[in-house]
Amino acid sequence: MDLDKKYIKYFPECEEVFIGDMDQYRKHFLPICSINLQAIYPEENQWLHFVSVNEIYDGCVGQETQDYHTDYCKEDMVGFNVIGDKYEFEADWKYFVIEHGPEEYQLANEEIVKLYRDKLSDFVSQEAAEEWVDSFGKRLSTVTADKLKAKYKLFATSEDKGFVNAMLDRFQKQAIQADSDSLAGAYRLNQATYDLAKNYYKKHNRIYPFTIGNYFDEVFTLEKLEENVKKDRHYVKYPEMYGILDDIQFHSKGCVSLMKEYTIPLEKMKSFENTNLTEVPRDQDGNIFEYVGTFTGYLFQCFGADHAYLFYNKELRKAVVCFEYT
Repeated sequence: MDLDKKYIKYFPECEEVFIGDMDQYRKHFLPICSINLQAIYPEENQWLHFVSVNEIYDGCVGQETQDYHTDYCKEDMVGFNVIGDKYEFEADWKYFVIEHGPEEYQLANEEIVKLYRDKLSDFVSQEAAEEWVDSFGKRLSTVTADKLKAKYKLFATSEDKGFVNAMLDRFQKQAIQADSDSLAGAYRLNQATYDLAKNYYKKHNRIYPFTIGNYFDEVFTLEKLEENVKKDRHYVKYPEMYGILDDIQFHSKGCVSLMKEYTIPLEKMKSFENTNLTEVPRDQDGNIFEYVGTFTGYLFQCFGADHAYLFYNKELRKAVVCFEYT
């Protein structure tokens, strides 16, 4: 399928994609790319947007907020009203569990360990250090808080600064893991890795072709991504469609090959029974929305879905993204 690049926009800004509360859109959504339907239908001058969400972490998106579900916002399904060329989130923001706001969703262990390192020389006593650590309350995990308090005297009196820094480095890595084991931590990691993927594209005019996530260490730097590509250049493989999407309406070589090898008719593909999608969007007559395309989620965020599918219903003016995991 020969695609004209004038019909694609990479990593659009939130203002180009959404209409409404931009702070909320920036908090929850990650715009991957925009596509004009003229790439498929010459008569359809309509921009649609492939997006992911920061809530992807443990379990299904929206699985704990059934009271805020809609017809097209439910588990691993996010729906939008299409207004002009932009999206309006169709559900209440409390569809996202982090909007319910308990303190434990606001953990920031890594940031607090960094602050502790910077303030170490300012503490005048063990009590002062403990009081500072305790001031963060539930924002700091008990394990991290206990370590910082227990090691203060050693840090303050040791003349071996290399040893102190090495131990604090270890504490910081452990704090990163503590953060990633929370929803708020997943939000931060997903946002940080998305920003990194976006910056890589801006510099190199192509996406980073490997898994962007890094679960057990600090988020990669741009230089580290460049080093990885250089080192593993023989394994580099970009998505077929525009170098960012895996498929558009079953026209990718992978889909065509699958249908040919297993004699799968197009109508069967359009049923999505051969996927791990828990549900697909349907109109009131039970018809599945028109399938637009897919992208690989983990190329753009730490905890990304294996695949994200975009569906569209022109009559209802609805766009729906569904997340799939293997």
